Amino acid sequence: MEKIVFLIRLWTWFSLRQLRSQYWRTLAVLLGIALGAAVFTSVRLATNASVDSFTSSMESIAGKADWTVFCPGSRVPEELVAVLNKHPAVLTASPLFTTYVRPHDSGSAPFLLIALDPILDRGLRSWKPGHAENDSSPPWLELLSEPYTLIAGKKLSSRLNLKPKDSISLEFAQRNTVFRVLNILSPEGLALAEGGDIALTDISTFQEFTGLHGVVDRIDIRLKPSACSEDVQSIRATLPPGILMERPGEARESGKLMIRSYQINLSVLSFVSLFVGMFLVFSLVALHATSRRHELAVLCSLGASSRLLFSLFLLEGAFLGAAGWIVAIPLASFMVRRLLSQVSATITHLFVRVQVDQLKLDPLEIALSFAITLLVSLLAASQPALQAMQTLPREALSRHQATGETSRPIKWFTFSGILLILMVWPLSQLPGTRGIPLSGYLATFLLFCGFSLLTPGCLRFLGSRLSTVLRNIGGQPAYLGALYVRDAGTRMAISVGALVTATALFVALVIMIHSFRGTVELWVNQSISGDLFLRPWMAEINRYKNPLPPETVNLLQDLDPAVEIIPYRRIFLTYGGIPYEFEAIDFHKFERHATLLFLKGNPDEIYANLAEIDGILISEVFSNQTGMKVGDHFRAQIAGADLDLPVLAVFRDYRTRGGTVYYSLSRFMDKTGDRTWSGARIYLKNRDQDIESAAISIKEDILRRSGEKAQALEIITGNDLRRVILRIFDETFSITTVLLLISLFVAALGITTTLTVFVLERSRQLHTLLAVGASRNQVRSMIFWEAILMVITGEAVGLCCGFFLSYLLIFVINRQSFGWTFIYSVDWTALCIAIPLILSTALLAALPSSQLVFNRPPSLVLRE
Repeated sequence: MEKIVFLIRLWTWFSLRQLRSQYWRTLAVLLGIALGAAVFTSVRLATNASVDSFTSSMESIAGKADWTVFCPGSRVPEELVAVLNKHPAVLTASPLFTTYVRPHDSGSAPFLLIALDPILDRGLRSWKPGHAENDSSPPWLELLSEPYTLIAGKKLSSRLNLKPKDSISLEFAQRNTVFRVLNILSPEGLALAEGGDIALTDISTFQEFTGLHGVVDRIDIRLKPSACSEDVQSIRATLPPGILMERPGEARESGKLMIRSYQINLSVLSFVSLFVGMFLVFSLVALHATSRRHELAVLCSLGASSRLLFSLFLLEGAFLGAAGWIVAIPLASFMVRRLLSQVSATITHLFVRVQVDQLKLDPLEIALSFAITLLVSLLAASQPALQAMQTLPREALSRHQATGETSRPIKWFTFSGILLILMVWPLSQLPGTRGIPLSGYLATFLLFCGFSLLTPGCLRFLGSRLSTVLRNIGGQPAYLGALYVRDAGTRMAISVGALVTATALFVALVIMIHSFRGTVELWVNQSISGDLFLRPWMAEINRYKNPLPPETVNLLQDLDPAVEIIPYRRIFLTYGGIPYEFEAIDFHKFERHATLLFLKGNPDEIYANLAEIDGILISEVFSNQTGMKVGDHFRAQIAGADLDLPVLAVFRDYRTRGGTVYYSLSRFMDKTGDRTWSGARIYLKNRDQDIESAAISIKEDILRRSGEKAQALEIITGNDLRRVILRIFDETFSITTVLLLISLFVAALGITTTLTVFVLERSRQLHTLLAVGASRNQVRSMIFWEAILMVITGEAVGLCCGFFLSYLLIFVINRQSFGWTFIYSVDWTALCIAIPLILSTALLAALPSSQLVFNRPPSLVLRE
């Protein structure tokens, strides 16, 4: 204990005073660390809040259910409830409906309406009104006895300003019905689903409201404590063909599976800002380790051990990390509230619906943030600390002895960098772990390290080969600046490595986003073609559980022969816990107007095989996530039918809620007897007319002929739908852009800090130049040329690293995380504009250091 106290007292006297005397430089480093830690912490908290919201909602709805009975692609017969309740192993079996409805004529967002049997459901889910007028009567009695009543969740009541005894008109499909609000739910149990943006109603009222008589969405089962695995098999044996039974947690896990990859990728990207900030800590601690070697030698001569010197500088790194993390707390609290809405909206658009009602400060996440920030700072300080250990007592006898840099030869760094780069590709080809591309992330880290290790050789090469050329361009200051860059050693290369990392990430993301957008745009125009798209109202949010009304189907079939109707049946399912969309479509009509982006094979031959062979087409995402390839068999129970179909081809598809399986609509109808439509595409046969105007005219005609049922339809023109898809795509990457800009800003701070270090180290040399007649402009020009060479090296190496990284992102990390790849394409325009801007920004960051040398008179510095 005494040794620790002594170390802290010595560090306070030796290091803390130094940090305080150079407060503005210390603040710059703390700001860089704080930005990195704040970004990492806020992104983690925002994504965790979305995951927690989704998990909490699913668990609240599942309640105490042990099993769930459902029919993939259809609904469960209601009479099965009585059958299950008679089973000796079943404690209770309760039917359940969940669907999103919208308040009529209010323009409000939809909310989740949950329909249950208040009596059967008591043993599964807990809920109670917040303000019961009559405590003696059960809370469910009035809900059961009075039709068209509901109990609103707290968030829903606040959003719509609902109070007990108020009325609210709800719309579902072609129906509008007025409900009376009985009470407001207390925020516990089932009321926590969707953050409280829900309402409860009796199941018979729901069936009257929706017209879904005789069926339910699912039946939740709670078993008796004495039930065993044989009882579960016995229950399964009582189920009709096509009805399945699974754990309620499987739906939750499939949703979390879709979110997890996005969460991890965003966390890794946010860590880059913290990783870049590590270079700032290194620069400052390296400055103190080299500029104070005389003082260290004095300490050694007085009996200080090399371990003590190492501990002093390691403690300095720990202080910078801890202090930077403390500064990050207010920054993170500011950022997380702005990131939360954007992250949750992106997850809702891409994967599953989330309603984040509150932000929890998870102690484990806070501890993780602190631990990683501290670890990164300790790693950054370890090399200068090791350098300080090598200080010899005899150096105290020579006041102006060289700093004693003991860095390895440049060739060693170059060889190590090349070796790490060569290891990247074999490592990246290793399979991911449970959908997490760990090998891809490790390969990315090795790529950053490898190219950063190349920077010492690049700096020496430029300084040696360009010194004469630069003398002809910028005179003697440019020549001296190039020579100093040549002789600066590895410390300059470390800070250039920060710019390499940030630039590489920028280049890679620009290429990836451009490739992604270009491929998605091609996919939208070729595979999502159509002049008019029609589907039930709120079909997407309700996962296409409700088909088009028969009247609408008849109306479409009677439309003008100048249009062609392509109906489809879409069902959301899971395959081995992996979510996907099963879509049955008329391939014969589809191939005349659109085409899929097949990975291999001729489209004409593939469609010909579909006409002859009873098979399916699967998306690249579904193939990568399930391991299914061409020739394998797809086996599933859908809408009561057992399907065993060969895979005929794999195509690119960028739907965000899992993979896609395409099947023939006519064969699907024959096997299942399900002749309903989930929606339809409408194509105009005459392509010489104004397509947009003609599509709008047909839309108005359908709405007019539908009459009151028009409100049950959602009709959008093809151009509008494609614009919406691309807008969602652009919004998805807005967070990535913000994180990238922060990384570049931290890298610019690294350039400033590095140049400041070298200006202070050469204070005697620079003031000697001033004393013998050099002008301030010449000295400033020399420092500026050093900055130019540093930034050009960082950008050039970062550009090369970025192209390698873009390949990893597109063909390794995205494939293992989300299952898709893109057509590789480089946005040369964006790079040609952005690279000079990064150069200008980094050079602007060098201006403060060039002014630092003039803060003290040359005579005073030389006298010291």
